[in-house]
Amino acid sequence: MTFNADLHRSTLKLENRVANGKALEMSVLDAGPQFARTTQDQQPTMVFLHGFGGRAAYWEYQLEQFQQDYRVIALDLRGHGYSDAPTEADGAQYSVPELVDDIAAALAQLQVPQQFILVCHSFGGALASYFIKQFPERVSALIIIASAVRFRLRPLARALMKTPPLLMAWLAKLAPYVGVKAAHVYPLSHVVFLQNKNALSSWDGTAYLRAIQTPTLVILGQRDILFDQPAYKEVARLIPDAEEIVIPVSAHQVMVERPDAVNRAIERFLLNLSDSVEQIAQRNAIKIERQKELRAARKQLELERPWLKHYDPRTPYHIKMPTLSLPRLLEATARRFAKTTALSYYGAKLSWRELDQQANRFAHGLIRMRIKPGERVMLALPNMPQTMIAYFGVLKAGAIAVMTDAATSKEDLLTRIEEAQAVMLIVASNRYQELKQDLRTDVRAAGLRRVVFAALIDYMGWREKCRFGLLHHLQDGHGLPWLLQDSQYHKRYSRFNQILGSGRNFPPDVSQHVEDVAVIVYTFGATGTPLPVPLSHQNLAANALQLRHWLPESRPGDERFLAQQPLSTAYGLTGLLHLGVYLGATLILLPHMHNATLEPLLKSIKKMRPTYFPTTPQMVRRIAYSPGVRQYGLASIRVCAVSGSPLPLEIREEFEKITRGRLVEAYGLAEASPAVLAMPLLSWSVRQQWQQSGMVGLPLSDTEVKIVDLDTNAIVAPDGLGELWVRGPQVFAGYDDNGRLLRSRTASDQRLHDGWLATGDVASMDEEGFVSIIDRKDNMLIRGGIRVFPRQIEDVFFEHPAVALAEVKWAPDEEGVIHLRARIMLHRNMRTDAEELLKYASKRLHASALPDSIAIE
Repeated sequence: MTFNADLHRSTLKLENRVANGKALEMSVLDAGPQFARTTQDQQPTMVFLHGFGGRAAYWEYQLEQFQQDYRVIALDLRGHGYSDAPTEADGAQYSVPELVDDIAAALAQLQVPQQFILVCHSFGGALASYFIKQFPERVSALIIIASAVRFRLRPLARALMKTPPLLMAWLAKLAPYVGVKAAHVYPLSHVVFLQNKNALSSWDGTAYLRAIQTPTLVILGQRDILFDQPAYKEVARLIPDAEEIVIPVSAHQVMVERPDAVNRAIERFLLNLSDSVEQIAQRNAIKIERQKELRAARKQLELERPWLKHYDPRTPYHIKMPTLSLPRLLEATARRFAKTTALSYYGAKLSWRELDQQANRFAHGLIRMRIKPGERVMLALPNMPQTMIAYFGVLKAGAIAVMTDAATSKEDLLTRIEEAQAVMLIVASNRYQELKQDLRTDVRAAGLRRVVFAALIDYMGWREKCRFGLLHHLQDGHGLPWLLQDSQYHKRYSRFNQILGSGRNFPPDVSQHVEDVAVIVYTFGATGTPLPVPLSHQNLAANALQLRHWLPESRPGDERFLAQQPLSTAYGLTGLLHLGVYLGATLILLPHMHNATLEPLLKSIKKMRPTYFPTTPQMVRRIAYSPGVRQYGLASIRVCAVSGSPLPLEIREEFEKITRGRLVEAYGLAEASPAVLAMPLLSWSVRQQWQQSGMVGLPLSDTEVKIVDLDTNAIVAPDGLGELWVRGPQVFAGYDDNGRLLRSRTASDQRLHDGWLATGDVASMDEEGFVSIIDRKDNMLIRGGIRVFPRQIEDVFFEHPAVALAEVKWAPDEEGVIHLRARIMLHRNMRTDAEELLKYASKRLHASALPDSIAIE
C-alpha cells in the first residue's frame, strides 16, 4: 500500500458548531487527481463516512484505489479520530441531526460539487440515510457497507455504552494493563456515552431507508455478527431496487479485511449505474479523456519545472495551503498524539497533550498580564521546554513571538527590544545578573512592561535536577533572588512558573488568521546587520508541510528529532518544531550546544537514538572527524538534513559511512521560512548520478526558482551563473520595520520583485532543475577580469587528501589592496606545506583565483 493518509490530512474549522458560537475543528482526508483542469466544485467526488468508533483512516484502501479518477474525501466525525470532541457542557449531543449538520458544513467548506457519491460504513449508514432525507438531490449514488436498520448491540456492549463517562474513562486507562489495546484509538468516554444515548441506541432507520430513491449498493460481511442478522438484511430490502453483495471471509470491518473485493464491487456498481451499453462506453471514453488531460497537464508542468520529474513518487507537486494558525495545528497534534512524548529534556518528558495544556496556561497568564493581540513578546531562550511552551503560549494569546538566540549579546538584545517594540522579554535565568541593571535604566528597554526569567533546572528529571543543582545552578548564575524583590522594580520581573500557575488548561478565546504575522526571526547577518523577518502562520505552516511531504518515509508518532539547532532561528522553528508538530515527533532538546565539546551531543545520540538530525555543515565536519565517533551509535540517524552552506563531497561521504543513513543537503534562508531546496530521498545510485559539489537539490513542492543575470536580471541559460530567485508560499512579504527602520524598507525594495525573493546567492541550475550554490553574491571578487568565488577555491583544497578543513576569505589591507587568504586544517597524521598546496591548486584554478597566502593550522 502506497497511500499515506497523513500526507492528505488537513483540518477544517467549522464555525458556530459548538455552544457560544465556537468553531469545531474537523480532521479530513482529501486526495485526488493533482492536475485536473476542473475546479473543486466540478470534480467527480466520493465522500466516505465511518461508523461509530471509527475514523477516516479506515478508508485508506478505498482512497488509494479511487483517488486516480475521483476526488476522495473521508471525514473524522465529531468526537472521532483527530476531530474535536466537545462535551455536553459545550452543548454537544452527538445526535444524528447534529452529526449530519457537521457533515453538511464540512462539505460546503470543501466545495464539494452539488452531486457526489456517498460511501458509508456501519452507523455511517444512519447518517447517510438522514443526509439523503435532508438533501435528496445531492447524492448520485450510495454505497452502504456493514450497516443495519437498527444498531442493537450485545448485552455486555450495551452495558458498557451506558457506563457513566467518568467510570468509562477510568476503565479506558485500565484497559492496556489487561491486554485491551483498542482503548488507545476509541473515542473519549463522554463521546461514547452521548452518542449511544442520543443516536445509536434510539435509531430506527426504517422510514429513512424506504424513502431513498438514490441508486444504492449494500455490501455485507459474511461473518459480521456485531449486530443482529435480520437488521443487516433488512437494509437492502427496505431501499427500493438496492443491490446487495455479501463478501466472503469478512466480518464487520469488511472494507479493511477484504479491500480488493470491496473495491471491485464498488467499481462494478458505479460502472453499471447507466442502463445502456452506449452510456457505459461514453463514461469510459470520458474517463480516458480525463486521464489524457491529466497526463498532458502533468507533462506541461514538468516542461515548465523540469525538477518535478525527479520527485519521490509520494511527494506531490502541489500542497494544500494550511487554513489554520499554528496553535490550532498544535491542538490537532495534541489530540492525535496525546500520549506521545513531545519533548525529552535531561531525564524528563512532556507529552503533546501536556505541552498543549501548558501552552494554554501560559497564554492565559499572558492575557492576565494584559498582553494584547498583535503585541510583541521577545524570546531569548536556549532549547528548553519553556521555549516551546512560551512560543505556543504567545501565539495562543494572539501576540507575535520575536525570536532571538539565547547567546545574543546584551547590546544586540537591547537594540532588538527597541526595534521590535517588545512589551515583554522572556529570557534564561542565568542572564539575570547581566541584564537587571540595563533593563531598568537603558532607554531601549523602556517599552518592556514585564521580564520573565526561565530556569534550566525547572523541567529536568529528578536525577539531573539534583546533579545540576549541586554542580551548576548557583555556580553558573542560574539562581534568582527569592521573589526577585531586590529593588523597587521587582514587579516588572516574574518567574516563568508564576505565569503558568495563573493559567488554565483550555485554549483562550483568541481568533487568528493564517495570514497574520506569527513570528519575527532575525537573519544571520553574514554580510551585514541582521534584519527582522516577519513570517505569517501560513508561511511557517506551509514550509513545514513542504518538508513533511519531502520526507514521505517519516513515521508519524514514531520519529525522534535531535534538537541541536536553536529553536530561535527559522531553521529550528520549521525544521524541528513545526515539522515535529506535523509528525507528532519527539524533540530531544539540547540547550548547551554553544560549547566547544561534542560530548553532550554524542552522548545524547547514544542514549536517545534519534532518527532525524537537522544540522549545519560545520557540525557534520566536526562529527565526521571526531575521534572514536562510531562508538556512539550514529546508525540510528536515518536522515540528516544539512543546511547553511554547501558541503564538500568528501565530508558527506564520510558522514554517511559513519551513520549508514542518508545525508540530505538543503538550502534555505530566513526570508523563506526557511526551506527552499533539498536533495530528493532517492536510492544511492540515483543520488550519485546527480550529486556533485555545491549541489543542494530541487525546489520543494509549490516552489519556483530561476537564475537571473547578475547585471541585467534576465534569466540565464541552464548551467549559467547568476543570482538565485525563489517564489512560493513560504516566502515572506517584507522585512519588519515598524515604519521606522529605513534599512529594512530599503532591503525589502532590493530583494522582493513581484513575489520573487532575490536570495543574494550566486547559483546555477542544470537542465534537470538541480540547483548548485556557488557562493554569496557579496563574497564575489573580480580579479584579472574574472569572477572569483572563495567557495570554489575551498572545494579545490578539500580534494587534497591531507586537507580536513579549508576556509578562504578576501579582505583589503591598510592600503586598500584586496588579498585572498586561505586557512587550512590538516587531517591527523598528515603533512604538507603551503608551497605544495599552492602548486596543487594552480593546476585546477585560474591564476587570478589563487590565494595570496595559505596558513596551515
